[in-house]
Amino acid sequence: MKAFQHILLATDLSERSESAVQRVLQIGHVGIEELRLLHVLSGSLMEELKRLISGNMPARLEDNARRQLEAEVEQFMQLQGAKVEGRLEIGRPFAVIAAQAAEMNALLVIGAHRNHAVRDWFQGSMLERILSCSQQPLLVVKQSAQTPYRRVLVPVDFSASSAAAVDAALKMAPEAEITLLNVFEIPFESKLRFAGVSDAEMAGYRASSKQQAERDMTAFIGTLPDVPNGRLNRVLEYGYAPEVIIGYAEQLACDLIVMGRYGKSGVEQLLLGSVTEYVTMECSCDIMVVNESEAARAKEKP
Repeated sequence: MKAFQHILLATDLSERSESAVQRVLQIGHVGIEELRLLHVLSGSLMEELKRLISGNMPARLEDNARRQLEAEVEQFMQLQGAKVEGRLEIGRPFAVIAAQAAEMNALLVIGAHRNHAVRDWFQGSMLERILSCSQQPLLVVKQSAQTPYRRVLVPVDFSASSAAAVDAALKMAPEAEITLLNVFEIPFESKLRFAGVSDAEMAGYRASSKQQAERDMTAFIGTLPDVPNGRLNRVLEYGYAPEVIIGYAEQLACDLIVMGRYGKSGVEQLLLGSVTEYVTMECSCDIMVVNESEAARAKEKP
């Protein structure tokens, strides 16, 4: 099974990026061919510094960033057979990051502390922009990388995107225990309750929905290639998807969640996209988001 051979590590050169550095070193044994460390200085920030501060402050900032980037690159010289480089760019960070990830066809890795540190660096809307404009898989590293991933949660809706997420989980965590979680609901539940459907009838509808989810889960697992015996657990849970996903990740002490960026079609894509963004922001463990290009490749598999 081929792992992620091209990696773009977007670093802000702060302590929060250190966990991402260590995680990339952790997964380096699977055969990285190309690794690029990228730091992007905001073009608008540089222009503002020129306007507000006399002297050569922008040049000093750029020189300092270049030295720090070179020091981070040195940590990866131990990767055998990998092309390792550092790049310093000036521009709109999300646009530069997305463009270079696409150019490399790479796994994009970023580092973030827990407790909403993704918002600290990407400021919420920045992460949403990357998710919307980048078609590359994204790994957000929030925890220290002392050991390889051991417990992985993959929320699934049985779409091609979910199949790509399972494939990515197997590549990223080849020795981990993987739990597939499907969160099901009663179709049009709010309308049924508004229409006066009794609790007993709702319980029946819920049981029926769970039975259908069980059938769909069995069929979905049957389509997955190269899944070693005993590697997959399955869980079916009724409820509000974002809260159930985060709750199960905490309950199982997962160190990684892998999610597809898009669902089956139409409104389902919109809903799954919003769930993915919410979980990315709120979960305390690492999260990997598999975007549309990965889903398309999975769908094309024979």
